[in-house]
Amino acid sequence: MPTVLEMAGPILEMLTWLCLPAGLGLLFYTGFLRRFVHPWDVAEAVVYSDTTGVGFRWFDRKYQVHHAPMSPHDIKDLAVGDTLPIYYHPKRPTQWQMAAPEEAGKTASLLGRALTAIGAVALLAGFVLPMF
Repeated sequence: MPTVLEMAGPILEMLTWLCLPAGLGLLFYTGFLRRFVHPWDVAEAVVYSDTTGVGFRWFDRKYQVHHAPMSPHDIKDLAVGDTLPIYYHPKRPTQWQMAAPEEAGKTASLLGRALTAIGAVALLAGFVLPMF
């Protein structure tokens, strides 16, 4: 009958081969998402009111002015000249939002961290196990 140490070797090797590459792949994927797909920037927007209407104005990274016309009902709690943070997409400044954007690939990142940790622990245990 095989001992516990003899049975642990193949189990640890399977955990290493299954979890470590999958976890590293998920971490690479979430890093790619955060860097290239959803890179939100934050700017200070100023409430304006002129003959065209009311809304927000802000400068992007290239110091270009962008406008976001709003209805007076949408900014009823703000006065002209008030500032607020606005999040916009650097490549498409017309895509903006007032709430902080959700972290891209949050679930994939957590799963990638967990799988990488399990795979790394199994890899280290696989090296230490033959010493006993």
